Amino acid sequence: MSLVPRESWPDLFSVFDHDFPSLRSRFNMGGFSPKLDIIEKDDKFEVQVELPGVDKKDITLSCKGKTLTIEASTSKNDETKEGDRVIHKERYEGKMVRSFTLGDNIRQEDIDASFSDGILTVTIPKTEPKREEVNRIEIK
Repeated sequence: MSLVPRESWPDLFSVFDHDFPSLRSRFNMGGFSPKLDIIEKDDKFEVQVELPGVDKKDITLSCKGKTLTIEASTSKNDETKEGDRVIHKERYEGKMVRSFTLGDNIRQEDIDASFSDGILTVTIPKTEPKREEVNRIEIK
């Protein structure tokens, strides 16, 4: 069984975040890809996603087929007083999406999630892998 993060364009943006931060802000590249950890335990997987500045109400977690999708958004706060000007801005506002391919030994209805202190924790219990049945075909 495996839990595989899908590659996405926002993952490419992490190169800009670490190596060329001024390019990212200059070209206003949309999307962000939060840092996450995937931990495998004997009976479950845990996905811990950093979502600083995101409200719980702005997080959507869904599962369709074998794909688990996490969506989150942050909103802009442009409150400035007259005469104020922003000199430098690094905090991101916008939407992010991350998807994972789940293995065969997962039951969607058993997936659980919690959100505390800016960390989304998704718990994915393992089940016994389904055995493939061999159907014998009669040759005529």
